Amino acid sequence: MPATSATTRLPLHRDYYIHGGDAIFCVENTLFRAHRFFFARDSSWFRERLPYPSPPGETAKGSSDNLPLVLDDVTKTEFERLLWVFYNPKYSLYDASIEEWTSILKLAHQWDFKEVKELAIRGLESLQIPALQKVVLYQTYHVNRTLLQAAYTALIVRDEPLTIEEGREVGLETALQLAHAREIARAPVFSGRRVGNPRSPVNLAGAELHTLINDVFQLSSPDAASEHTTQMPTSSGTPTTNIRDTSQTTSTQTNSGSSPSNTPQGTNANGSTNGTTGWPLNGHINGAANGTTRGQTNGRR
Repeated sequence: MPATSATTRLPLHRDYYIHGGDAIFCVENTLFRAHRFFFARDSSWFRERLPYPSPPGETAKGSSDNLPLVLDDVTKTEFERLLWVFYNPKYSLYDASIEEWTSILKLAHQWDFKEVKELAIRGLESLQIPALQKVVLYQTYHVNRTLLQAAYTALIVRDEPLTIEEGREVGLETALQLAHAREIARAPVFSGRRVGNPRSPVNLAGAELHTLINDVFQLSSPDAASEHTTQMPTSSGTPTTNIRDTSQTTSTQTNSGSSPSNTPQGTNANGSTNGTTGWPLNGHINGAANGTTRGQTNGRR
C-alpha cells in the first residue's frame, strides 16, 4: 500500500488507535495505533518489521499514519482480539469464547507470539470444545497433541465412525489412526486373539484404552502437557459415559462465551496469573503503554 496523504487518510480504529502508541498498523484499510513494546518483545516476526531505531537514512514502516505497517492475511476483528490481550482492562482476567481464543491462537501462531499462544491454549483448555473441532484446531496450529487425549477418546468410543467429511477435516493420517484405534478398541477377545468389528461395543476401558491411544497417536507422557495447562477438560459433543478410566479424571470449566465488555483503558502488565487463563507478563511495563482508548470495546465479535 502506498503512503497515505492528507486527502486519502485512512479511518482510525475507534478503540485501538491509542494515543501514545508508537507503532501504526493498517488492517483492512483501517489504522491501528499501539505500542511497539508488546510486538517487539514477544514476536520475532515483528522485531524484524518494526526496527528501533530506524536504519540510518530510512523511515521504517509503522512509524506514522502516512507509512503504516500493512498486515495482510488478517481481519480487523482478529487483530482487535489480539490487541485485547495486551490492553485487557481486567488485569489478567481473560474471559473469551472459543471463537475469540481461536482468532488469538491463529495470529499468535502466525506471528510467533509464543507467550500469547500459550495463553490462548490455556483459554481453550478451560472451555468445552467438541472433540472433532478441537482435533482440527490443535492440528492446524501445532498445539501439543497430548492435550487431545480426551478428544481422541471421545471419537474412538462414540458409536459412529468418522464420516467422509470429518475425515477430510482431520486429515488422512489422523483419520486412519482413529479408524485403527476404533477397530482395536472394539475387537472381542477369543482364545487370546481379537476379532475386529468397528461397529461393535467398545471392549477397552481405563488404562488399556489410555495406552491404546498413546500408542496409536504416539503421544508423550501426560506430564509433557504441563507446559500448556494443569488440567485437560473432556471435549463436549460426544457422550463419554462408557469410559471407565478413573486415571483420566479431569475437571471442566464452562464458559458463557462472552468477552469483556469494556474497552481497554490503557495497558496493564502486573505479572499475575489468575486461574488457568492468566498470562504472566514479565514485570510491569513502566510506562511503555501510557495511552488511553476511546469508547467501549465492541470489537471482539
